Amino acid sequence: MEKRLPEFDDLIQLERFRGADYREAEELVVYTSASGIRLRHLRSGREERITAGGRREGNARFSPDGSRILFTSGFADGQKLFLYDRETKSIRPLTTMQGPITEPIWSPDGAKILFASPSGERGERRAHRDSAVVIEDFGYKFDGMGFYTPTSFLQLFVVAADGGETIRVTDGKCNFMHHNWASDSRHILCCSNLFRAKEESLGMDLLYMEAKEQGEIRQLTQGVWLVSYPNPLRPIPTPDGKAVLAGILDFPAGQKMTDTTTYPEVYLYKIPLDGSEMERIFFPDDSCYQCVQFPYNAACGWGFDRVQLSDDGQEIFFHGGWQGRTVLYGLPTEGGAVRTVLNEPFAVHGIGTVQNGKALLAISSETRPERYVILDTRSGNLQETGIQSAEELVRNAAFSQPENFFVNTLDGDGRIHGWVMPPQRREGGKRYPAILYIHGGPHPFYTYGFTLEHQCFAAAGFAVLYCNPRGSSGYGKAHQDIRKAFDGRAYEDCLQFVDEACRRFPWIDPDRIGVTGGSYGGYMTNYMATHCRRFRAYVSQRSVVNQLISYASSDMQGSSKKYGNFEEFMIAQLKDSPVSYAERIDRPFLILHGTDDLRTPVEGAHQLFVAIKDTHPDLPVRMVLYPHTGHDQPSNPKQQKHYYHEMLNWFRTYL
Repeated sequence: MEKRLPEFDDLIQLERFRGADYREAEELVVYTSASGIRLRHLRSGREERITAGGRREGNARFSPDGSRILFTSGFADGQKLFLYDRETKSIRPLTTMQGPITEPIWSPDGAKILFASPSGERGERRAHRDSAVVIEDFGYKFDGMGFYTPTSFLQLFVVAADGGETIRVTDGKCNFMHHNWASDSRHILCCSNLFRAKEESLGMDLLYMEAKEQGEIRQLTQGVWLVSYPNPLRPIPTPDGKAVLAGILDFPAGQKMTDTTTYPEVYLYKIPLDGSEMERIFFPDDSCYQCVQFPYNAACGWGFDRVQLSDDGQEIFFHGGWQGRTVLYGLPTEGGAVRTVLNEPFAVHGIGTVQNGKALLAISSETRPERYVILDTRSGNLQETGIQSAEELVRNAAFSQPENFFVNTLDGDGRIHGWVMPPQRREGGKRYPAILYIHGGPHPFYTYGFTLEHQCFAAAGFAVLYCNPRGSSGYGKAHQDIRKAFDGRAYEDCLQFVDEACRRFPWIDPDRIGVTGGSYGGYMTNYMATHCRRFRAYVSQRSVVNQLISYASSDMQGSSKKYGNFEEFMIAQLKDSPVSYAERIDRPFLILHGTDDLRTPVEGAHQLFVAIKDTHPDLPVRMVLYPHTGHDQPSNPKQQKHYYHEMLNWFRTYL
């Protein structure tokens, strides 16, 4: 029986896992799928369902002795922590928190649970959503949250596993994030901006504190930035309790991180608890140049960490993006040569705790959505668990296998890496239209992971071209330089990749190629439409249109400090804005944007639409706006279906 082709409606139904935990001694995996929390016995394949009857249950974790399972469940009066007793099958609540509970973690002795929850300062109530917003400083808006006066911050709480009062450990107008237990089960590690100036919103220090109310807090780092955004590494204590392993940004002291700064490399450090000098234990080499990854097409691995320690504490495992792959590395905790543990043509999205040399991994491949496998960290061998997301889709749908290649840049500065996904059921001797899909960022990179949106375009008869031009991470420091993403070099990279794809694959019709992308990809779509006549149709998604709009209305406000006066700044911003060249756009142009987008404000979409319509009254141009949608594709199923079919119909009509 021939398998069916994937459809855009499948995107709406796509099942996403929400985390898992592994108990090696009994070969058990507890995981969260669309149908709730499941306990899977790997030897038999048998599964049990665990539920407290609430909504969006998750965060399932085995206790250190394996006898209980911790999880969260949502109710009308708030989210609660629950414990499931594996012997008695009983479930009891641990907390009565109002609001979300995130990242609950067992203490090493199994006696307590540490978790985070957003909470305002004591005695302070969050303003009603219809209240006036008084603005006196930056930071008064954020995409997905809207306009607000910050009164809520991420705080840490501890509750005893046998029940009792929930203790609030932290307080103040600051965030405490990426928390973990110290080895003694009496202290907590976390990243926080407690000792940072307000303008250093992304600046985080490593803190060590007592796991009790108003306990002593020690600042373990000063003058460096713990990695927090966008790919945090949870600090890990060494088994002897003498040091902490943490990721630190290679960022000059005193420099401010702005939207014009290339995201710095991340290196691993060992930070002693006795206050002595910290030691860098990671140094880049030809196979690994930093300790993080920024995969663009990888909405998986939720609930997993990116760094883990071996059982004996002698080796630390971490993810690094390299040459389009998300590679798993091992590094001696005393420093030394990096060992490649797993480097296969698929995407590794997260790693669980290491037990007896084995760990649970979340992975996906180009033709298979997220699944969970067991990794032997010593040999690199993988064992299937049978836990597969979107199982019905995998079983019944056929997917297109992309082909990747590298091509040297025109200026000899590096290489462009990308993929060509052929249309499904391609007929010999026939030429097909193609879509260049440009990723956002610009620092994220396309991987060998699964992208259902691309697969749906291929099923509809289009080739899909996607690459990692300069500005993308995962190809070295020079390639990642953010200036190259905006000075025309990334634009040339994309054009060169398209030409090479047409040369390699004669079934691509070079006269029927369209372009789309979101965020930075939308910006580059606009840039191409105003700088070349290579493409036949455009779909610009949630794009940057006018730098002056972004300067004042984005949640990532700009700066005029390096200019002599404000007029000079405004002129420079307009020169760098695609809308200034709207009269050059002479091919069918579709604009898709969320009305609540505060990252790339919707006013830019209005301005671009009016500019194109004004200068080209007869050109097919269309703007589609989606209410209650921020800087992302719509999440509402009805809107999502409309969104994807707008793109598909546009390319069908004009390619």
